Amino acid sequence: MVDTNAVSVALQKGGVGKTTIAINLAERLAARGHEVLLVDLDQQGNATEGVGLADAYEAETHLGHLLDDDDPTTLADVVRDAGPFDLVPANADLDEVENTIRSNTFGALWIRNEVVEPAVDGDYDYVVVDSPPDMGPLSDASLIATQNVVVPMRMSEQSASGFERMYAQQVAPIRKEMELDVLAIVPNALEGDNEEKRIIGDLEDSQFGDLLPEFARSDHFDDPDSPGPGIRKRVALKRAWRDGEPLAAYDPDSDMLPRLDQLAAVVEEGTTDA
Repeated sequence: MVDTNAVSVALQKGGVGKTTIAINLAERLAARGHEVLLVDLDQQGNATEGVGLADAYEAETHLGHLLDDDDPTTLADVVRDAGPFDLVPANADLDEVENTIRSNTFGALWIRNEVVEPAVDGDYDYVVVDSPPDMGPLSDASLIATQNVVVPMRMSEQSASGFERMYAQQVAPIRKEMELDVLAIVPNALEGDNEEKRIIGDLEDSQFGDLLPEFARSDHFDDPDSPGPGIRKRVALKRAWRDGEPLAAYDPDSDMLPRLDQLAAVVEEGTTDA
């Protein structure tokens, strides 16, 4: 098992609440006393907007400058204060950054060498990366940089298929070259229908069953004191993103905060037994 002071939040399918998990995982790690850096590698910039820094998306100095050996830009030059944690914002030029990574033999290592390692060797205890929802060079670079991944999933066949493709076409090939740990599968935005129950049961019976944290297990369907397994669908999560703040700031009494805190503990311990 590799150190878990860096983690990507990734699934190669959009619409699974990846950015919501990334923002709130970063906030919960910070609430547990850690210095945290959130890195937005998604070209859409949803994490950047979701912490109230949409203006940074058009910044003249950005992540791409860190990857140019002839540019004096440092990590500190692109970091922005996002309240409980710091942020490396996404930028309108991330597509060009991805093209540069694609065309360079060692491009997939740049995020690791220029962002993650300087961060954890410097001011930060944890780095959380919001990965793009695809299997392109930026997504590969994210997994290679952190060597740990948390996978948010909707409990649907499309989402489950997206994870299977990611595991077979991305995780497994990277594992031939280096360690890469899937720390947790996080059922997200659940509403409580029978299809969700079936898919959670299928996951529990599969080779990935141990990757479900305690709060995501099917026992919660039958617990009268539980709202059900996983991160439940809550309007507050959408409104918090709209207002540019984590859930804890928008709704400190949300019943999902303890579950997000448990996810932070999984990252700290490197196991779903946390």
